[in-house]
This record gives sequence, C-alpha cells and structure tokens, in this order.
Amino acid sequence: MYLLLLVAALPHLGERDILRYNTLGCGLLFCVTLLLRPVCRVAIARWAYSWLTLAACTFAVCLLLGACVTFATGIATFGWARLNAGNWMVSWLQSGMMLFLWCTLYFSIKHWRWTKLDESQNRDVVEDESPRTTQDEALPTYAARFAIRTGTRIQVISEANVLWISAARDYAELHTRNGTYLLRETMLSLQQRLDPARFVRIHRSRIVRWDQIFELTGQENGEYAVKLRDGSEHRCSRTYAGALQQWLCSRQQ
Repeated sequence: MYLLLLVAALPHLGERDILRYNTLGCGLLFCVTLLLRPVCRVAIARWAYSWLTLAACTFAVCLLLGACVTFATGIATFGWARLNAGNWMVSWLQSGMMLFLWCTLYFSIKHWRWTKLDESQNRDVVEDESPRTTQDEALPTYAARFAIRTGTRIQVISEANVLWISAARDYAELHTRNGTYLLRETMLSLQQRLDPARFVRIHRSRIVRWDQIFELTGQENGEYAVKLRDGSEHRCSRTYAGALQQWLCSRQQ
C-alpha cells in the first residue's frame, strides 16, 4: 500500500511535506484496515449471498473512511492554510479505493475458504453415509446429507427432507417443508450426486423428487407442467421430458 501511494505521488515527492503526508496517510490507512476487519466479518455473514449489496455497502463505507483519513492526514501535515481542495479530492479517492480493494480481497479469501470447507464437509458426509459392500465393484454412492453454511453457522439437511431444488446462479436452493436453504453447488454437480431413483431433473434450473410429483399436464410444445404435493408448479422442458415419459410408461404397464 505504501509503495502504491509513493508511485501515485511520484511527480510531487520533491515538494515540501509530500513524503511525510504519504507516510502518515499509509499509517492511518493501515490502522483503518484493522478496524475494518470485524466490520467486514459481520457484513459478509449478513450479506454472504448478495454480492451486489455487499460491494455497494462496502464501497460507501470505504469512501467515507477514506475521506476521514485524507482530511486528518492533510490537517496534520499541512494545516488549514495549506490544505488544497483539489489534491484533497484526489487523495480521498485514492484512499477510498485502496480500502475498497483491501475489503474485496478479504471477502474473496473468505469466500474461497468457505467453498473449500463446504466441499470438504460434503465429501465427508458422503463418505460417512456411503453404503458398504463386500463385492469387488463398489456400488455408486449418493449424497445423503448437505452441509449448509449461513455465516458462521452450519446446518445439516437430510436428503430425505428435500422436496425440490432450484438454481440460483452458482448456488442451489434446497426446498424443504421447513424452509429453503442455499447450497454452494451447481445444479450439474448436484444432479450427479443425487440418487436418480429419487430425484429427476426436469429443467436446467429444477430438480424434483419423484415421490413428490402429484400431477403432470402435457403441453402442445412437448413440455409438461409438473405439480408437486406441496402445491408448487414447475415446467419440464423438452430437453428433460424423456425421463418423465419413460416414468409414465412404466407406471401404466
């Protein structure tokens, strides 16, 4: 951070008190990052799944703190008489952006560590619940529980309680009778880990439980309207309609 400040002020380093100004500013920014860390921890726990809100709030706070740091540094270095409004604005933006980059780096590292932890926990859950076999070839194993992280809290959701699943960008929403839970996993990865005898994918953004299907309504374009026992309705696209047609044929025989 100190080197970046010196590079930005390189054309003016020969001027009076500029080196002192940048050194004092860097020290204050470092102290502010120490104060920002617990604030960032609370913010990412509250808005972990809304990155736009998290970034917007963080940017506003960093600009405010950058203004305070720049003003305090300018007064301590130059005093009221030599304080230049134009230079103050440039330094304010530089300080605010540096704080924002620091917060963004903090959030990225936290998100990466949470993702690795969730992958490890889900892998351990699958291994604990995997059926044991004495045959030479191991039977395919499927996920029996999911570790859901909400801030610092981790909830374990049983696969038997999941009624249907919807996509939410790079996440998946697990819908149960007790509520909806957000899982850091893609739909393709979930489809591969779920038992096809219990779950079927009917759309690129929907996976439903076989025993929850209550009513199917055929559409003219080859699609199906799928109604589940919880009252929710979903669309089965033509890409995945084949699985439902095979299921219907097996039920009619």
